[in-house]
Amino acid sequence: MILHDFIYSWDGKTHADEKPVAWWPGSYRVRIVKLDSGHEGVKFIKPMAVILKNNSSGTSLRNYIENFAKKMSRQYDLELEKTLWVELDDGLKVARINEKRHLQNGPLYLVDWREARPNEQEMLKPFLKDFE
Repeated sequence: MILHDFIYSWDGKTHADEKPVAWWPGSYRVRIVKLDSGHEGVKFIKPMAVILKNNSSGTSLRNYIENFAKKMSRQYDLELEKTLWVELDDGLKVARINEKRHLQNGPLYLVDWREARPNEQEMLKPFLKDFE
């Protein structure tokens, strides 16, 4: 089930003492979906997915996914580590975001990207039909 579908833009500037997603402007198409809807009795490890596609020639989120994920998690009440973060580029790329250590001012995350697995591609296919 699609919960949210919008364009997210940032200007690369600090607002209200909050660090920007990236220090350069950019824009992404964002779709937040609930993967476990219609699967009663099945427990998903990652029941939510955030699907992203670069909407401008601005900065890529590939290097800033941690900042973006933190912001989206706060704003849309997502569990950062229990969300599938997917970028639609040349194929589907999935970011693994895991807490490495907890510091005084918050968690430090380890991020790496990989190709989406065949089962993930199949599960995401219905949500990608009109995603441009």
